[in-house]
Amino acid sequence: MSFWDIKKRICFKFRLENLYLTGLCLLIFSLCICIIILSLVPPISRDALVHHLAIPKLYLEHGGIVPFPCMSYSYYPMNLDLLYMVSLYLGSDIAPKFIHFAFALMTAVLIFRYLKKRMDSIWGLGGVFLFLSIPIIIKLSITVYVDLGLMFFSTAALLALVKWIESKFKLQFLLLAGACCGLAMGTKYNGLIVFFLLTMFVTFIFSRFNRQVSKAGIKSIAAGLIFGLVALTVFSPWMIRNYIWTKNPVYPLYNKFFNVEMNPACPIRLKNVELKDAEKKNINIGRFAYRKFMYNEEWWETALLPIRIFFQGKDNDFKFFDGRLSALLLILPVFAFVASHGKNDLYRVEKFIFLAFCGLFILFTMVSSGVRIRYLSPAIPSLVILSLYGLKNLMDNKCYSRQLSFIKRMGPFVLVFAMALYMVWNNGGYLVEQFKYVKPCSYISGMVSRDSYIKDFRHEYAAFQYINEHLPLDSKVMFFYIGKRGYFCNREYFPDEGGNIEFLYTLLRFFTSPLKIKQEFQKRGITHLMINNFLFKQRLYTDFKQDKKKLFLEFINNLNENLFDANGFSVYKIKL
Repeated sequence: MSFWDIKKRICFKFRLENLYLTGLCLLIFSLCICIIILSLVPPISRDALVHHLAIPKLYLEHGGIVPFPCMSYSYYPMNLDLLYMVSLYLGSDIAPKFIHFAFALMTAVLIFRYLKKRMDSIWGLGGVFLFLSIPIIIKLSITVYVDLGLMFFSTAALLALVKWIESKFKLQFLLLAGACCGLAMGTKYNGLIVFFLLTMFVTFIFSRFNRQVSKAGIKSIAAGLIFGLVALTVFSPWMIRNYIWTKNPVYPLYNKFFNVEMNPACPIRLKNVELKDAEKKNINIGRFAYRKFMYNEEWWETALLPIRIFFQGKDNDFKFFDGRLSALLLILPVFAFVASHGKNDLYRVEKFIFLAFCGLFILFTMVSSGVRIRYLSPAIPSLVILSLYGLKNLMDNKCYSRQLSFIKRMGPFVLVFAMALYMVWNNGGYLVEQFKYVKPCSYISGMVSRDSYIKDFRHEYAAFQYINEHLPLDSKVMFFYIGKRGYFCNREYFPDEGGNIEFLYTLLRFFTSPLKIKQEFQKRGITHLMINNFLFKQRLYTDFKQDKKKLFLEFINNLNENLFDANGFSVYKIKL
């Protein structure tokens, strides 16, 4: 081959690489623009209105971090929620979406840096595009949750451990991994699973690679202890806060272990003897038994949950995991462990670390936290990295022998092409669905006002408008079947957690006089009730006998004034 032929091939390859890089950059940029447009609307997601915006708003109103005994979720760790509080202080409840999206971008940077070093920039950008286009990542990126923060810190901790191995176990990377793990725990309690897994990983990895070192067993345990202590130190402010307030550093988890009984005591609770009787109906069943009871799943459907999550996800449907992944994240990692002919797999250990982490995290989370796609988010970056390894193995020409038939040699390319079509159909189709659901253009253009936009998604919003405009500032409102969504309420409220539902149920069981029920509400300073009529009547007619239904109706109709009734929601004033 002549010099000019070689030069032409090099120039062609260089131009082709530039074309790939330019195309991937344009795709990533376009995807980010779409996410930004989808985010430019008021918050309407459930947990944002219950917790991630509601609690920071209450902190600002109270001038600091204070306990809210009737809101168990206010005791969760709040690393990201504190950032959202700054945004609320500056007057924006849309900006928190961009804060959350920023953690997706930072996770994408981690994926890019890792893949670029192991492969090249094209594969790194391919990993970024695959990651950002996964349906659940798109959904979380336009939502005020904290799962992307947990995912970023978990991935940073895992990659720091990989760097720790690569650097021959330098202490600085172990400390960095521990600090990132502590930040993950301080973002969401699911980080405790990350902490458990990575602590075990540190001990096992050190002992595995240092068998010849004297006292290897003791040193491996010491490494695990160092990692754990650093992580717990970073997480400790939230543990200290909860211990001071409840005597349980991880409240509301493991209350029986810490011997916490109804602590912190909610002001609306009745005497313990009465409450215990009301609580006899609360039967705890396992996560999988719950799915069988609620969704009538067969045993084999439950056993296949780790596979089904990649194929059957659906937004806003708890039966189908309240979110969507991509089947590519299940198929491509298989090929990550198919070594190229004539080559040693230099990163086999790292691949097994990623596989072990995502596999164990998914299993532990399913058992402990229920099956929600967003709960599994810390495993997604590892799956993306393994997917890119698998895709590279498929595309590596050295994997195929020229002696094979044309059809066999083209098989992997046909498979990759089919995967690309699936990605366009699944991921691209999901993005189009989000534009149809969110309808950002009507709000951004000014055709729809903020209030009208929120009303289209949250039917209780009109009732909150009435409360904010007409009720006295010292009012105390108790919710019934509102879904705890109190962010838009500008009066003091008791959300419909177990506490106030038990409170009413206990009143109906122990008292026979509407006047006595009214007095129990007034003892706790409650001035108004906000009720989801459909759900409340459904539960009332399901859970109580005729005499108790009559008792409640007498209380509502004779001792309360109906101030507002629209969209299935009512606001009542308790008569003096």
